Amino acid sequence: MSQLMKKFCYLVSICILGLSLLGHTSTLEVSVGWTKPPYVIEKKNTGFELELVKSVFKELGYSLNFVYVPFGRSNTLIKSGKVDVALTMNKKMDLSGLVLSEPYIIYQNAAISLKGRALRINNVAELRHHTIVGFQNASIVLGRDYRFAAERSQLYVELPDQRKQVEMLLKGKVDIVVMDINIFNYLSREFMGQSHMPNVDIHRLFPSTPYRMAFIDKNLKDRFNQELKKFKKSAGYQNLLNEYEFLQ
Repeated sequence: MSQLMKKFCYLVSICILGLSLLGHTSTLEVSVGWTKPPYVIEKKNTGFELELVKSVFKELGYSLNFVYVPFGRSNTLIKSGKVDVALTMNKKMDLSGLVLSEPYIIYQNAAISLKGRALRINNVAELRHHTIVGFQNASIVLGRDYRFAAERSQLYVELPDQRKQVEMLLKGKVDIVVMDINIFNYLSREFMGQSHMPNVDIHRLFPSTPYRMAFIDKNLKDRFNQELKKFKKSAGYQNLLNEYEFLQ
């Protein structure tokens, strides 16, 4: 084989290798918690949160493969290098060796009651006077004052199935549900065929919870942050808010 032919074959092999590597890195493995509509809808591989990050990464030239795991395992997977990115992380978690994005989504927990009951609740401590159904681990997540109120309530339970929370409130079985307002809005529409937001009072007793994404690659994190800012000013983002009837 001539030297010219050898050089040609070498260049062709480099090009093929380059294309192969490019194809390999165009898909990111992303860990995400189990279904939490409207943020995450595992059955359809969609939801507000997933559509948001897919839109941002699409602009960066990446497609995403979502790996659904229990919430507490997301940081374990990324720290072991089994995924490239982990969703719904915050600074309270053990994420040593990783880098966090700017907040990309904000959850807003609230106490929700039926308007017909005309409840006036000015602070977390006053919840103790009412029957309450909270989301799983709410007494840990929402802090000491909430936990004390829950302990003194005549009835307090925590349910992993948030549809049951919505059902119990709308059927008048409890005074209050404690959950994210967008989850309530979505599930009330699913349960009764229409949103029940006009029929409830939202008692905003808890601070909002911003969530970030954890990355292994700092450069990718920086690029994500830049594109996220652009996307949140776009018509695409507003369309996403409208599609899921998101409350802010």
